[in-house]
Amino acid sequence: MSEINYIVKMTQEITNDDVEKFLNLFNFVFDEIKDNLWFNWKYKQNIYGDSIHVFAYDEDKLVGIRCFWRNDLIKQIAYQPCDTAVLSEYRNRGIFSSMSRFALEKSKGAFIYNFPNENSLPANLKMGWKIYKNRYLGLNLRLDDLNNEEDYIDEEYLKWRYVENPNNKYYYTSGREKSYLLLKRKNGIYFYLGNFEPKFNQYFEKTSGGLIFRYLDKKTLTSSILKSKSTTVYYDNRETETVIPFIPINKADYF
Repeated sequence: MSEINYIVKMTQEITNDDVEKFLNLFNFVFDEIKDNLWFNWKYKQNIYGDSIHVFAYDEDKLVGIRCFWRNDLIKQIAYQPCDTAVLSEYRNRGIFSSMSRFALEKSKGAFIYNFPNENSLPANLKMGWKIYKNRYLGLNLRLDDLNNEEDYIDEEYLKWRYVENPNNKYYYTSGREKSYLLLKRKNGIYFYLGNFEPKFNQYFEKTSGGLIFRYLDKKTLTSSILKSKSTTVYYDNRETETVIPFIPINKADYF
């Protein structure tokens, strides 16, 4: 069994060859069609700065990738693990764990957070992550309930994360003071992501009907029926800070 070599790079160190290999592996493992436009938007044009990229090689063959995506919280440098792939024939060899350790070492001094699914949550907790909060899916009945200050999306983040996103299309509906950003799941079903200034309405498609769901801090009848829960975890890689920053649901990579 050959030895796996790991290379850690910041985004500014990434070459065109690195991007090509990254996309080829990612698209092969997940049967996706991610391209340079998506990579450039998410990583090279990131408003917060460089992300961390770990490449796992078996000699000259790229067999694993893991990214810690720069996605800051309020007044806090932060990363979110995402875009991780390992070739099936190389799994169960500790490559995922090793890539995570290299990324955590590189991110010393920052706050790390993630939104794992139920399958990967135990692995996160085993590696020392802690649960920040459980959120439960609920059906929203009044638009005014969406006008929460903590859900406000600032202008710079709104433009980069949602307006310039080349892969997802977003919608909005209007409230009395703010507009509400929505992600369409199926016909007539939307997820609420946050609220923003109405001057940006022109960049999204308006919807005036349908069902709007949002994540709440307490269990709901909807979450019980659909068995839908989102768990947020964190790894405090800072050296001095003790206050855990607020982590909004709209920071999740899968939105």
